[in-house]
Amino acid sequence: GGADQKGPVFLKEPTNRIDFSNSTGAEIECKASGNPMPEIIWIRSDGTAVGDVPGLRQISSDGKLVFPPFRAEDYRQEVHAQVYACLARNQFGSIISRDVHVRAVVIQSYESEADNEYVIRGNSVVMKCEIPSYVADFVFVDLWLDSEGRNYYPNNAAETDGKYLVLPSGELHIREVGPEDGYKSYQCRTKHRLTGETRLSATKGRLVITEPVGSKAPTFATASKISSLLGSSSSDIVLLCQAQAFPVPYTRWYKFIEGTTRKQAVVLNDRVKQVSGTLIIKDAVVEDSGKYLCVVNNSVGGESVETVLTVTAPLSAKIDPPTQTVDFGRPAVFTCQYTGNPIKTVSWMKDGKAIGHSEPVLRIESVKKEDKGMYQCFVRNDQESAEASAELKLGG
Repeated sequence: GGADQKGPVFLKEPTNRIDFSNSTGAEIECKASGNPMPEIIWIRSDGTAVGDVPGLRQISSDGKLVFPPFRAEDYRQEVHAQVYACLARNQFGSIISRDVHVRAVVIQSYESEADNEYVIRGNSVVMKCEIPSYVADFVFVDLWLDSEGRNYYPNNAAETDGKYLVLPSGELHIREVGPEDGYKSYQCRTKHRLTGETRLSATKGRLVITEPVGSKAPTFATASKISSLLGSSSSDIVLLCQAQAFPVPYTRWYKFIEGTTRKQAVVLNDRVKQVSGTLIIKDAVVEDSGKYLCVVNNSVGGESVETVLTVTAPLSAKIDPPTQTVDFGRPAVFTCQYTGNPIKTVSWMKDGKAIGHSEPVLRIESVKKEDKGMYQCFVRNDQESAEASAELKLGG
């Protein structure tokens, strides 16, 4: 016995995602306290223990999961693209960390492209930097430059009234295009998150400006009438609504009241701005989530598109109480308190094994000997997971 003896508690838990390049490798740390000191075991998501793979994966003496740098031809999916977790155990029980998605990236050469955009004079246009899908997760636009030597940087969202704006999502937004804009070309520069390397796009995009012949109702660049968008809280989020028309159209944004078909005009302020047809939400919050409608009209006609926005917030959990001592035959209650968005599932484990309970409150009506140990609550969505642990001790 002894009151100072206790089950494991994580001091340092790995993050949900660990991306690294084959030239750098990675070390993943997991630390737990407890009395006696818990041992650390690395496991796969199916619960099986992970061992050394010579040259590719090893467990260091202090319990780190180590991925040394490796040659491209030595890449192994079951090692380098795998969901791991850290298990900590002593004689009082076991706990398992959140899911750790490890992704090693063999750095490949790539080229981005800036394509021509067709625009009716007087309209606004968005020029995209086309990045190959196989590097899209690791590459972002760090600037645009034009053939006259001018640079345009992202996050100049303060200057939303200028002619040029690099959107937080990387496109170059050009307002009220005139004939003189047809003489310039534009190039994007991309940066790799893992290596820091920058590259200019292989092609330069131009604006192909057409003079309006008679009037033309609004049409959209993309055919789809509804799109969905995932953004993270406290980042800047862009809702595009790229229409072409003559006379130059007028754009209004609405947001549906949740669970209804009623909508309200989006209120524009310092945080939510509209630049021609584009809606920019700065420092997004979970409450910005929902279904938006963009309506574009001119004197000839109208057109609309819907965008469903989900603003994610990091998941976290804690169990109340973190430890309790209960006599035989008495009830025990653990409550999982969690935050984050979206939350898809709640599940419970005891000593590293699922117990098939998915409510926030876990109630044991009458405590038996085998109920003592470590309890955990996990919250998950498609992107991430979080966990909290608590200990049940037997009294009397």
